[in-house]
Amino acid sequence: MGIIRKKKDKKSRRPSFKSVLTSILATQAAIFLLLLAGVSLAGTAAAFIATMPLFVVFSPVLVPAGITIGLLTTGLAASGGVGATAVTIILWLYKRATGKEPPKALSKILKKIIPAAGGGGGGGGGGGGGAAAPPAAAPAAKPAAKPPAKPAAKPPAKPPAKPPAKPPAKPPAKPAAPHI
Repeated sequence: MGIIRKKKDKKSRRPSFKSVLTSILATQAAIFLLLLAGVSLAGTAAAFIATMPLFVVFSPVLVPAGITIGLLTTGLAASGGVGATAVTIILWLYKRATGKEPPKALSKILKKIIPAAGGGGGGGGGGGGGAAAPPAAAPAAKPAAKPPAKPAAKPPAKPPAKPPAKPPAKPPAKPAAPHI
């Protein structure tokens, strides 16, 4: 059976010097980090207790300021996300209407504005405003159909049409004589 394995008949295994040293150093690092966390928690609590009277005195100013800053931050993040989405939609429409990728210069500019726009010119969706980049396209459930053995023959090219013959040029008309 593959689930239950028999124990090998080895005498008691002794830990190696490297594993003992690693566990000692890891324990010391963990203790140091716990002490650092406790000191920072105590310092934060002391600073909060010391500044509490200032918060109470200045709360009529701080609360509206905090609300304003929160609204401004939310508005800027939302406008950035909506702008990035609009650019992505416009590029998708361009690609859909023309069947071509956007110009290289536009792609370079978009890489600076929307990092997720990458090489495709933003056609696959862009995450602006601090959003995570979209995941890579999942592989198809079934492999794509094989292309035909021979490509379809192109229709014969039309010979260039001859421009229509120009009518013979007439001499310019003489101006009428002035009547006095």
